[in-house]
Amino acid sequence: MQEKAVLVGLNEGELNELELLVETAGAECILKMTYHDRKIDPAYYIGSGKVREIKEAAETIGANLIVFDNELSPVQQRNLEDEIEIKVIDRAQVILDIFARHAHSRESKIQVELAQLEYRLPRLQGRGIEMSRLAGGIGTRGPGESKLEVDRRRIEKKIHRLKEDLKEIKASREVQRSNRKDPLAALIGYTNAGKSTLMNKLAGTNSYTADKLFATLDSTMRQLELPVGQNIILSDTVGFINKLPHQLVASFRTTLEEVENADIILHLIDASNSEMEKNMEVVNNEIRDLKDANCKIIKVFNKIDLLEKSKLDDLKIIYPNALFISALKGINLNSVIEKLNELISKEMIEVELDLPYSEAGWVEKIHNNAKVYEEKYQKNNIYLKALLPKTTAAKLKKYSRE
Repeated sequence: MQEKAVLVGLNEGELNELELLVETAGAECILKMTYHDRKIDPAYYIGSGKVREIKEAAETIGANLIVFDNELSPVQQRNLEDEIEIKVIDRAQVILDIFARHAHSRESKIQVELAQLEYRLPRLQGRGIEMSRLAGGIGTRGPGESKLEVDRRRIEKKIHRLKEDLKEIKASREVQRSNRKDPLAALIGYTNAGKSTLMNKLAGTNSYTADKLFATLDSTMRQLELPVGQNIILSDTVGFINKLPHQLVASFRTTLEEVENADIILHLIDASNSEMEKNMEVVNNEIRDLKDANCKIIKVFNKIDLLEKSKLDDLKIIYPNALFISALKGINLNSVIEKLNELISKEMIEVELDLPYSEAGWVEKIHNNAKVYEEKYQKNNIYLKALLPKTTAAKLKKYSRE
């Protein structure tokens, strides 16, 4: 049976996004209630008068779930449930629930389970078997109630084991990264900005896409050959969102490391979203924390097919160096390839090489990672005229014609 939810938050804008989250998690929003910005009540988060108002409204409309837009402490959540007498959860639990639904790879499942256990552990104190009265629904997926009713020591051991598993995955990633020779371009953006759709169009992949928040969690990497002859790796990362539970930020660190190691970041922006500027700032803050100082950032405004011409013209004036596309409609996608090609070309140099036959292994490598203009097999050597990455050219400097 679908849960019927009352949403509680500071303003209508925040509640609109919370409604999308709640609907993605499978519940129906039947009422939104706001409260005044005031000192946080340590017992209920909001004032006792507002608590009574929420209880009366929930009883009147037949709601069976209250969702707060801000994270509640274990004490506040317990007190609210005791007072209102129906299930109370917060934004963090909704996001964790969505992640539990959409995690498919071993890594993402481990990350989600770890985040859920770390979130729920302090909420078990003093509750015991009482957790079972929540009776399913949002906030109860993932590890499962039976695991959450065991003693704290067993849960802590489980958390430790999951962290060790993530360390192994991280070590494996580092080995893969050290063997990777091609430049990396990371696709990042607010959730539902269209990253997977753009990845599919550029690299010919078939990643799952849907017009909903956090439709995909598992990062995807694909190779793309640029006109300049250099291959580039495209990486699609998990979408960001405002007030992401800190447990998820920590446990998804291994996924976000692709951003840390990127040569280029494509910041994809949903130009049709009414909260566009706010969402951009959320992602910008994360980029500042993650990216390498030498990393190049390209702003890519997506979904321009949903914009009025005047709004699009304004954006082009405000962001003259940005790209403007519609991944779904295939509008201006060449501009993304051209920009990547331009940036990578700056890191390449044209050289003429006389390779001895003892170094013939380089020929295939050059063909795979460069643009070859001329190739001749001569008596004493192999002549190549090619556009090479500067790092490769430096390794072959002794064979280059001055």
